[in-house]
Amino acid sequence: MVLNKIREKIKPVITGIGRYFSKTGLPAWFWTLFGIIFALVAMSFFMQKGFWNAFFGGIFYLLSGFMDVVDGAVANYTRTVSKFGSFVDSTADRITEIIVFFGLMVGGWASPDLIFLATTFSLLVSYVRAKAESLNVEIRGRGWGERAERMLALSLLSILGQPYYGVVIVSVLAVVTFIQRCIIIMNALK
Repeated sequence: MVLNKIREKIKPVITGIGRYFSKTGLPAWFWTLFGIIFALVAMSFFMQKGFWNAFFGGIFYLLSGFMDVVDGAVANYTRTVSKFGSFVDSTADRITEIIVFFGLMVGGWASPDLIFLATTFSLLVSYVRAKAESLNVEIRGRGWGERAERMLALSLLSILGQPYYGVVIVSVLAVVTFIQRCIIIMNALK
């Protein structure tokens, strides 16, 4: 919600990112793939305890999120936006979330039930948006914790050596956002 509201203000920056990364000649899907690779690296750090593992897990999860910005910016700049690309990007976003939460669970950064809660409701937030859009209900930017806010919270707290609190915040944001979106959609469909 918060980051979505500043999107218009930083549009020139995102266009510049698209222009810069387009110079490589690599298509948008390449950057999507790079985001998954960064998530896998984050997972490998999160699978182990220790401050530096949390720190680098957070850094690589942030880089994964940055690649999500890059792939969209490249697609927009090169005018190669497509339904296929949108599907691949959304699916990759879900994969990166699952990968990172798996690493956190294996590393014992939070209890499996808390990580299950964070993962489940993170996926449900995205599902509800997709379902709403299929019913012609605009839900983008609605709710406290879209993927960008959740990713940022987990990354920053991990960088500070506190991924447990990142998982707690993600869980709360995801549950609240899911409930908010369900209420908005049900009211719109009455």
